Amino acid sequence: MLPSRNERLFLTVGVLALAACLPAHSQARTADGQPDIQGMYTRNGVVALEAHPPVNPIDPSDKNPLSVSNRGDGLGPYPKVFQQGGARIRGRQGGPRRRTGIVDPEDRNLPWRPEEDAKRREFLLHMNPPVDLQHVELNARCALPGLFQGDDGNNPYQFLQRAGEVVILYDYNHTSRVIHLDGRPHVGKNIRLFMGDSIGHWEGDTLVVDTTNFNGRTAYSREIPYLTDQLHTVERFTRADDNTIDYEVTIDDPVLFSKPWTVAGYFARVPAGTDSLEFACAEGSQTLVNIFGQPPER
Repeated sequence: MLPSRNERLFLTVGVLALAACLPAHSQARTADGQPDIQGMYTRNGVVALEAHPPVNPIDPSDKNPLSVSNRGDGLGPYPKVFQQGGARIRGRQGGPRRRTGIVDPEDRNLPWRPEEDAKRREFLLHMNPPVDLQHVELNARCALPGLFQGDDGNNPYQFLQRAGEVVILYDYNHTSRVIHLDGRPHVGKNIRLFMGDSIGHWEGDTLVVDTTNFNGRTAYSREIPYLTDQLHTVERFTRADDNTIDYEVTIDDPVLFSKPWTVAGYFARVPAGTDSLEFACAEGSQTLVNIFGQPPER
């Protein structure tokens, strides 16, 4: 039996009322049904210090003209075009406080294998001045940043979506990252990449990304200056609202750590009209001279 006019009206009102109660972000979809996370964002809170980090010999604030203490603006080597009335404009920093930094383990004591922690601390002691090219900071050599070294809070990331893929464009070093959503397997173990090989799928409003095949030439932070080619990460990008993507990454490097550990952060949409700026990096032009001094004359 077909429903009566009143019953149809009741059902229609009920559906509209239910739709009105749903959060707006759950209704924003791309043409192929993905939650729409497209746009330009800054990343915040991801590269956070462990509870007892080693002394950082790479950026001695009293000697580095680009350090926060000497510049006074907290923006590293970037000009004050990134400020407006004293407030940073790269990301929307207001709103509810979000989880950031190392969240597992809760005490932020990373599960280093003792012998590997000792090697890491010894390695850092030889980075400033570097004893050889291996000890020159990777971003000073214009290396691709991996998943972590994208300069939280300043350089934007642009998210693009098309059928079967999410693409993330880094302002930092003009890096692009393609996350495949078509169910393909990871590439062969003999293929090693700075950015790894990323395979993703959607779980509701969360993009889950499994990344392997790193090349062992990326770092997590200045205090963790390298990760190995056995690195395996699982990231979760969750669309929280129209301007925010909550982010979580679990880091599993069995060579360095006895178990995985997890970091949280978020991507904040930048104000409309903010453009990506040119990022120029020329290995060996000035940074290496600043580190090693002028080469000997012949």
